[in-house]
Amino acid sequence: MKKQILMTIAAFFFISCVSVNISKSENLVLSGIYKRLESTEKLELKTDSTYTLFHSEHLFTPVFEQCEIASKGRWSVLSNDILELTSEDKSLKQKGFEYEIKKENKFSEDSLYIQVNFPDDFEPPVNLRFSFNFQKEVFLEKGKTFIALPKSKYLLGKSSNSINKNHISFSLNANISGTTIYKGRILFDMFEEDIDTEKTNFLTVSLPNFERCFFEFEPLNKELIYIKSYYLLFWQGDFWKKQL
Repeated sequence: MKKQILMTIAAFFFISCVSVNISKSENLVLSGIYKRLESTEKLELKTDSTYTLFHSEHLFTPVFEQCEIASKGRWSVLSNDILELTSEDKSLKQKGFEYEIKKENKFSEDSLYIQVNFPDDFEPPVNLRFSFNFQKEVFLEKGKTFIALPKSKYLLGKSSNSINKNHISFSLNANISGTTIYKGRILFDMFEEDIDTEKTNFLTVSLPNFERCFFEFEPLNKELIYIKSYYLLFWQGDFWKKQL
């Protein structure tokens, strides 16, 4: 009986040691390029624990310009059957959120005018949202980039010291019914600024780097992928097979 117990304990420690050894080498074993079945979309798991997710190739005509990379970041093994992805492309994020505001004073003094300019070759399927002094909001439907608002309805009145600063925030909402090009971020918070709307009433907001690659980038935060084998993953409702 005592001998059997010792053998059981020895077997347990042997299995534990094997599991630890496998865990340490999983980055090498799991690394490689996985292709989504019935698609040209690919996921590359690199040996340095970084990943690159590639967009599917557009094989139909006419061919339009597309971004090759959908997401980049780091991956790690959580257990024997689960790995995790977290995107870390900070440079792309910082670049895309850059903006410029040109402040002018023209047209009717009773209104505030806002014009939003995107790069010439890109019209993102988004709704624009402006918030004034954390109280009132206004939304622009997809495709609209200009708005004229009555100051009396949305802005604070002129103060006694002749300073009429209003807190204005601007964001873009990509949660639009019927939009199929986008499956990453939903809300883009672009800026918040205090603007003297007595000295300026016409704002031209330019987003020089809000282009297709920034818009289509897929941010992944602790995204889980199921490991079916060292050659087969299950993610986003599909199997991904390693390319040998």
